[in-house]
Amino acid sequence: MKKQLLPLLLLLAAVPMLFTACQKEDALLPLQQQDAASLARVNATPNALLAGNYADGFFVANEGWFGHGTGDVHFYSYAGDSLSLNVYHKENPTGTLGTATSTLQYATIFNGKMYIVIKVGGPMVVVDANTMVETGRISSLPANDGHAFVGIDASHGFLSAKDGVYPVTLSPLSIGTKISGISGYTGDMIKAGSYVFALSQTDGVVAINTSNNTVAQKFGIANLAFAAGKDGNVYYTTSDSLIRINPVTLARTRIVKLPFTTPSPWGAWRHAAIASSTVDSAIYIVRNNNFAGGTQLYRYIFNTPSSITTPFITLPNGQFFYGAGVGYNKDKNELALTTINGSITGDVNRILIYNASTAVLKKTLTYNGWYFPAMPVFH
Repeated sequence: MKKQLLPLLLLLAAVPMLFTACQKEDALLPLQQQDAASLARVNATPNALLAGNYADGFFVANEGWFGHGTGDVHFYSYAGDSLSLNVYHKENPTGTLGTATSTLQYATIFNGKMYIVIKVGGPMVVVDANTMVETGRISSLPANDGHAFVGIDASHGFLSAKDGVYPVTLSPLSIGTKISGISGYTGDMIKAGSYVFALSQTDGVVAINTSNNTVAQKFGIANLAFAAGKDGNVYYTTSDSLIRINPVTLARTRIVKLPFTTPSPWGAWRHAAIASSTVDSAIYIVRNNNFAGGTQLYRYIFNTPSSITTPFITLPNGQFFYGAGVGYNKDKNELALTTINGSITGDVNRILIYNASTAVLKKTLTYNGWYFPAMPVFH
């Protein structure tokens, strides 16, 4: 994203190793430097991964090192308690995820498929979420800049782009005509009830009726969007408040004033730093200075305004949120936090796994290299 700052770091090189387990700090080579060394690493790969099984674990999508290579997806295996790097290219050796000037900013799993959207000149690539083998792609995205994907049903989805939202037919994979009434740079989306809610720089939060692909209502400007609450409502923030939308009535309610200002997502768009719990009635919000660089995660417990007044988690010294920064793992009731060792840039990447109810740190996964984590991705 802001990797225009990285030329000063060109002389730094990463040190090769492949897997990281709990509390270990193993170093890794960037994708472009792995080649022969990767052959030796296969012998260390857990048996489940040798069989191409990526069902029992979770993923981290990475931007990639701008100007040097493409992004990719890492996989953490529960059974092996290990992290495997660049699993898309491992399973698709001749596949491409854009160019050196594209960034992988978004990935999500829907109906057993992972939809990987590469920003700025990249494709949207679809893979089997259990094997990571590519099953389809759209090579050219609208306005040459796709952002996020949301599935609607077995046959349809939406793609957000630089100039609005487009319907996507899933089989055969194709993009339709832009939805009327939404313009400008459009990022995150979420499906709730009969609507998809999208965030546009021009139009703010927009509810799209999925039965006819028409705009049902607009709700005004937002910054961090969206999270699906345990109560079935949709949550997002303005610059200073947490907002709730009822996806049945489309009623909008200001829930609580935040003790900090949330940054604008535009200019260096990435998946929003907000998540929700399916166990607790809670919303999690990263406090960032800009597009990254924060060190605190806040938690709002429904109907308890005092819960948001102090941080729920403060990162260990020397670590800073990057990318979305937070993801909620409903299978484990855990938070996966992605950090680097600098407020804007860094080559020491960590995935911190916390108990989502108690904020107890359970595991730290460390991998070195210029990967720039974009977001955790869960089955």
